[in-house]
Amino acid sequence: MNETTLRQIAERRGPFAVVCLDVSHDTEDAARQLDLRRKSVCDKLLDAGATANMLALFERAIRDDPPVVGRGGRLLILDDHGVHADEVLPDPPAAEVVRVSSLPYLLPLVEQYGSAPVPHVVAVVDRAGCDLRTDDGHGNTETHHDLTDAAHRVAWEAQEVGAEVIVLAGEVAARAALHRDLPTDDNVVEVEAGGRAAGAGRDALDAAVAEVLDAERRRHHDEVLEAFANEYGREDGLAVAGLAETTAALRMANVDQLLIDADALGDRAVQVGADRAQVGVDADGPAGRSGGSGPRQTCRADEALPVAALLMGAEIVCAPGELPSDDGVAALLRHH
Repeated sequence: MNETTLRQIAERRGPFAVVCLDVSHDTEDAARQLDLRRKSVCDKLLDAGATANMLALFERAIRDDPPVVGRGGRLLILDDHGVHADEVLPDPPAAEVVRVSSLPYLLPLVEQYGSAPVPHVVAVVDRAGCDLRTDDGHGNTETHHDLTDAAHRVAWEAQEVGAEVIVLAGEVAARAALHRDLPTDDNVVEVEAGGRAAGAGRDALDAAVAEVLDAERRRHHDEVLEAFANEYGREDGLAVAGLAETTAALRMANVDQLLIDADALGDRAVQVGADRAQVGVDADGPAGRSGGSGPRQTCRADEALPVAALLMGAEIVCAPGELPSDDGVAALLRHH
């Protein structure tokens, strides 16, 4: 997942169905157990107000895809028009999620992948040349083959996409030479996977790149939390905590990073105006007045706050057990 995809979902009008379930296939009766869970989820979706088309889309998604081998989970976000996210998770969810609501529940996707894109470049090199893949972090990729001036092209493409990491793969000697020829060593990572020859292990390379990107996301996550700790509590600090303070910052489009502890936030509710970026805790307060003439509605905060943040281009950071407020939300601000 990436920020563009999350925002595209946030921009859609619901209602949405969200399901996160255990799809493990690690016992002799795994197929039967999955079928029972599928039927149970369908009953829960129906009780929650899912349409017939939502149910059909969910059942088709579960039945059409091959089962997970071993333990794993599945996360689906859909509406009447289609499935907008369908992710296989490396571990079963701690608790099954089945929701139907006017806003999409995006936190499970953020917890899994983060909401900040990681633009990157992957160069697979041998003595004959270099294959280059670029990704701007917003779903736009480009591939180049048989590059003769590899170091120059890698550096140029990295600058073009604003790459936060350059991954080098392929033959050891050629890889080391390319590494030496690059103008900078910052955020350059070599991996022992992949090659340019046919059948050279693309799956292994993809897994290695995913591991590098996950490490980059963790580094960024730690930087955000450190920045929040440095700003919070200062008289002129660019940080707030608490549901009222955070929703006020969201209404002013003044949130750079929205920090959420989902367990602490729980099932708290907020008011959402016609403009879904306008959220507040007071039923008679700014959410309705600032949100235009349309009606307000009461929504779960764990759905409404991420949607509001994405609509204004803010990042969402999951911070379980790391926030000073009892209600599980905080924010780094863009300006005073």
